Parts: sequence; C-alpha cells; structure tokens
Amino acid sequence: MITLQTEANLSVAVPLSSREIVRVAGRIASALGLNEPCLDILVTHDGPMKELNRRFLGMEGPTNVISFPESNGTEQAGFGQLVINVDAIKRESFLYGQEPLNYLVRLMVHGILHLAGYEHGEKMDELAEALIPSAFNNETLTIT
Repeated sequence: MITLQTEANLSVAVPLSSREIVRVAGRIASALGLNEPCLDILVTHDGPMKELNRRFLGMEGPTNVISFPESNGTEQAGFGQLVINVDAIKRESFLYGQEPLNYLVRLMVHGILHLAGYEHGEKMDELAEALIPSAFNNETLTIT
C-alpha cells in the first residue's frame, strides 16, 4: 500500500495529482520487484525538512528527499517513509536545468532505492538512471 500525505502544495512545482504521485511510486517499486510495497510519502517544504534533516541526519538546512526505512523490527526492502521537499524541487530543478516533473521522479527513485537497501555509489546511480523511464511506464501522465 502506498499512501500520500501533504503538508505543502506539490502542484506549485509539479502539476500532478496525489493519485498520479502514488501511481509513479508504484511503478518505481514494481520495477525494483517490490510488488507490494508499504510506502508512506510525505510532501513537505523547507521548514519541516530542515528539522528532519537536523534531527535524523545531523545536517543543517533543508534537503530534497529523505528515506526512513520501516523500523518496527521487521525491516523489509521497500517499506518505510519517503519525505519529499517541494521547495527543493522548485529550486533545484531550475538550478539543474531539469523539468520539475523529471526532477521529482529522480528524487522518488533515489529515495525508494534507499528504502530498497541501496547506498550511494555507482551501482545506485546506474540503477536510478535505468529506473527513471519505468516511472513513466511509456504512458503520458495526466497533468491535472
């Protein structure tokens, strides 16, 4: 089950509905072989993300995405929470010259790979590049 909570309006950066965000996350998980992921997605903004980054990662300032694997003693790949910062999407997609939708997908892939047990490095980067097209499943996402 994939759920989405919003503390910030994602549509100001990426014109997708909540249902479409959940569908994209499901495609990413499916491409990784996680056919029944238990994933909570939280869309937030700089303020809360800054606090999460400091509290859980010991880093100052907001970041773009944080993954929290399930921690109930039965950790399974693909289970946990993904926190996405809408302010970072707006800021960083402009800085990197990417469309906001593509950048959102890149962040989702990155976060879900962490939940699937991957760590930063060449293998994760290669897998991310291979997974990004599968998030779109060769179909046009409905812009709402």
